[in-house]
Amino acid sequence: MKFFLTFLVSLNLFSYDPAYTQSKNELPLELKDMKIIEKTGQSLDLGLKFKNEMGQEIELRSLFKKDIPVLLTIVYYRCPTLCGYHLSGLQNVLKELEWNVGREYQFVAVSMDATEKSDLAKNKRDAFVQDYAKSGKDRKSEVGWNFLTGDAESISKLAASVGFPYRFNVGLKQWIHPAVAYVITPEGKISRYLHGIAFDSKELKLSFIDAANGKIGNFIDKFTMFCFKFDPEKNKYTLYAYNIMKIGGLLTVLLISGFLFSFWRAYSKTKINQGEL
Repeated sequence: MKFFLTFLVSLNLFSYDPAYTQSKNELPLELKDMKIIEKTGQSLDLGLKFKNEMGQEIELRSLFKKDIPVLLTIVYYRCPTLCGYHLSGLQNVLKELEWNVGREYQFVAVSMDATEKSDLAKNKRDAFVQDYAKSGKDRKSEVGWNFLTGDAESISKLAASVGFPYRFNVGLKQWIHPAVAYVITPEGKISRYLHGIAFDSKELKLSFIDAANGKIGNFIDKFTMFCFKFDPEKNKYTLYAYNIMKIGGLLTVLLISGFLFSFWRAYSKTKINQGEL
């Protein structure tokens, strides 16, 4: 049983102490009903109120900018295990991107623990900003880091809107929850679910471009997006055969057109030399 629970945690499915076991070979009650319900395409309630790192009450909508997607995650800042790994995984992939937090996208972390206050959120944010800057990123991007706290009602409503299950275990004095982040469109709609504690920078970049409807990134980024399509069954972007065929068709037309143009020029030059034109 302990091996089974450790295996679940290794897959980043749950925050759970594997030392806590049951006598029967069955899933503990604490882990039941912990399945993430994906609600892609649904809108968040941007009117929900939280407190930022300075203790100021804000509406969620204030963190959404025109054409800028949001990377959202629900954690708790005193988490002894999973949240730290999850946040570190997000931090690592964001440092790999050539884009900067606060410019091409916003980062928003919300505590699921209503007892956590703004001072704790500020300490967590400051640590992340400092580590992010050490990677050579623009320090101005610190305006894009947002670590929020809130009351139980606002947290519950936000969690329900993204299908995020969480439960407090009194015996363990820990929150039991999955590890997941969300890519949200500038309009507040759920675009992608990112599960676990390790993330691929290319997948994340495509997710941001997709969520922003192609309004961020350069020409190459947008061209790449044209060639890839999100496969919900594989939970990743895959080559989009139809668009590849269209590109192949276009290249074929251009190749034939170039050949015919060269042939026409050579033919015309020959006729001119012969005095026929």
